[in-house]
Amino acid sequence: MSMLDLGNQALLRLAKPSDLAPFLEVCLKTSDSGQDGSDLYNHKDLVGDIYAAPYLLHEPRFAYALEISGQVTGYLLGVLDTPKFEEILFTNYWPKTQLQYKNSAIKASAGDAILLAHLFNIALTESDIVKKYPSHLHIDILESGQGRGYGKIMINHMLEQLRAAGSTGVHLHVSNKNYRAQEFYKKLGFTTFKTGADEEIMGINF
Repeated sequence: MSMLDLGNQALLRLAKPSDLAPFLEVCLKTSDSGQDGSDLYNHKDLVGDIYAAPYLLHEPRFAYALEISGQVTGYLLGVLDTPKFEEILFTNYWPKTQLQYKNSAIKASAGDAILLAHLFNIALTESDIVKKYPSHLHIDILESGQGRGYGKIMINHMLEQLRAAGSTGVHLHVSNKNYRAQEFYKKLGFTTFKTGADEEIMGINF
């Protein structure tokens, strides 16, 4: 399904290349545990280049834009085969992105430094996670679009799409500090699979 009418001038549609800039903005403005993280970073596109752009560029069949009154207000990103996707990124995305930021003249903030450390030390998803939950998803909605029930519809849509494509399970990462999001996912059937230093890894099986 390429488009889903959510009512009240809101729709979920397949993303297109021109959505990259608004996706980067949404990622930045939800980067502080769902709140605007613009003040945390001097590299304004960095968080999006790590957490949003790879999906739009390398798994577009499961990349969706949330539009409200014609404006991109959020995104829904999914991956069917996490190990295969990560292999593609290690070959075709991370090297050039690392080079871009290595050569940047912009002074890194404390927030940038944390993200840059992550960017230059990208790790594969642990085998026990992908064995149980081979697919994964990522969703962000600007504060102006939250609290309207769109998130539930969007997540369920992605789960349906991944299951129809052959997935047996889906995982996601959520900040340890984002209790609201954790409860939201639990209500959708996700359970905590693993707890890290700063995040919860939650999953659902079909």
